[in-house]
Amino acid sequence: MNYLWEVMIQAKRQGIPEENLVFCVPEVFSAYMEISNIFINQDNLETGQCIEINPYYRFHEIFKDLHQPDYREGNELQSSLTNLILHQLAGNDVMSGMTKEEYHKKLLLQDISEGKKGRLAKEAMRLFDIDEQQTILSGMLRQYLTGCSIDLFQEMMAVLIPDHIVYHNNQKASEVLIYIGRKRSEQLEKKIQFLISGFLNLAGNVDIYYEYHFGIIGVEETMIIDEIALC
Repeated sequence: MNYLWEVMIQAKRQGIPEENLVFCVPEVFSAYMEISNIFINQDNLETGQCIEINPYYRFHEIFKDLHQPDYREGNELQSSLTNLILHQLAGNDVMSGMTKEEYHKKLLLQDISEGKKGRLAKEAMRLFDIDEQQTILSGMLRQYLTGCSIDLFQEMMAVLIPDHIVYHNNQKASEVLIYIGRKRSEQLEKKIQFLISGFLNLAGNVDIYYEYHFGIIGVEETMIIDEIALC
């Protein structure tokens, strides 16, 4: 991490609330870097860790009168004010680099978190990690432009639900069979139902088979006794 915005993004990835981040100005810091040396090769943030910043690297005009070398009184107030200002600057940093798509994804995630897209979406979204959520949000934005499709659904499944196969009947568009090579669980089922309701718009039913593949006549690998599911 080299810049303020990288700290904010990493905190979001780790699920650390922004208000739990503490920025401070060390007595000694490099004039050529914004974030202290200890953070250069550090991938994760630690709870309660003071993030040392060189405030003059990009924000000299803001901090030039706040951290005078001979100013020793009111250190607690000075530290609090510095932390507050750096939080605001970090937030501006993130927003200034945000694309239109990222802004729409942020609003969409907020709607889902507030339950505006339904209870299933709200509960299921929490089961995915940050990167998976970004994949889902990108897929939703594409869906608004292109509509629901089996291709988009298969793309989401490929990234979010490993070890699966989606069968689509080309002669009967409403017929979809899904095989999941894992044991059935409440969380897994909730994830899949969320993806089906969000990315498929079929008049018929979607049949899901967990752990055991259904038998296909002519395909010996699927016709193993005690290892097939009955359709």
